[in-house]
Amino acid sequence: MPNISGNTYGLTILCPIKSWQLHNPAPEQLLREYIGSMPRGTASPFTRVRSTHFARLSVIDNVYFQGATAKEDHLKSQYLWFNSNFDGDLECYLDDMFLHMSSEIEQIWQYCVAFPGLEKGRDEWKRYMIRCQLKTTFFFAAVNDMSVEEVLRALMLQREFSSFAARNQGVPAAELQKKFQEFMAAYRQAPTPDAGTIDYRFSRQGE
Repeated sequence: MPNISGNTYGLTILCPIKSWQLHNPAPEQLLREYIGSMPRGTASPFTRVRSTHFARLSVIDNVYFQGATAKEDHLKSQYLWFNSNFDGDLECYLDDMFLHMSSEIEQIWQYCVAFPGLEKGRDEWKRYMIRCQLKTTFFFAAVNDMSVEEVLRALMLQREFSSFAARNQGVPAAELQKKFQEFMAAYRQAPTPDAGTIDYRFSRQGE
């Protein structure tokens, strides 16, 4: 099914950027600078949209010429490329973007043709994004049957279990079983790590 792999939605959006001939300084340069300055990891604005597996923004200048016998094509404008994988459906995801990262949306999409501005409301923003959407027909999700929270908890468990195994080499079986039960109890009670990181510890009490 286009755009969907398992429980994951693959969003691809291309928005034409305003012409540098009509605006000074060049919109694509300002857009590149802003995208380059955006924080990453736990500080990324996309971590506020909790269903995001990953998101990427880039400026596309042109298509590459593959050489003869390919036809040489050129884009009529530069484009902002926005790609995201997330849990759930598209409209809910755009709602969450509107709610949790409205400032960044204005800063990014202000350089794009026909962007209505968020002052016109959430529904107008969603209609604009959907008009610019491309159907994702060849979509591979690295993890397509787990939510973001499930992935974060699995990564936390993987990391912590490796550390647990290294610390308990040679421990007698009865003691190891007790330690493992304590380890799993601590894991179940631990909060889910923040998006953008798995640098987390829950099993170091008394060690």
